[in-house]
Amino acid sequence: MRTLWLWLPDEAMVLVIALIGLALIVGLISRRAAMGLLGTVVLMLLAGPFIAALLDALPGWMLFLLLLWAALGFFRWVLSLLLGARAADEAVGSLAADVIRAGFRLLFVLACLPFRILWWVFRRA
Repeated sequence: MRTLWLWLPDEAMVLVIALIGLALIVGLISRRAAMGLLGTVVLMLLAGPFIAALLDALPGWMLFLLLLWAALGFFRWVLSLLLGARAADEAVGSLAADVIRAGFRLLFVLACLPFRILWWVFRRA
């Protein structure tokens, strides 16, 4: 919930700035937290075009890896929201171990593939 407002379009950031000011006036947040949030909003508005240009310049496979990283972060956020932070860490660790295990299995299958092809060729002869 902390970074949900970061997904808002640039046009809605005026409302975010107004809400930060209102929260400061009412006393929900401190002056230091308000300045940090305003700095984040300004930095996000200034960095947006540069990030868009960078994403346009990246190759497709790197965008796919970036998408997987973002999906893992979203998965972790949902798990921490539903189960708690420690359980989410355990689930992400288990998922990472499964991915590493599958990678080693794939390497083993690819290493054994030439021998299987030779066995298949000599069996037919």
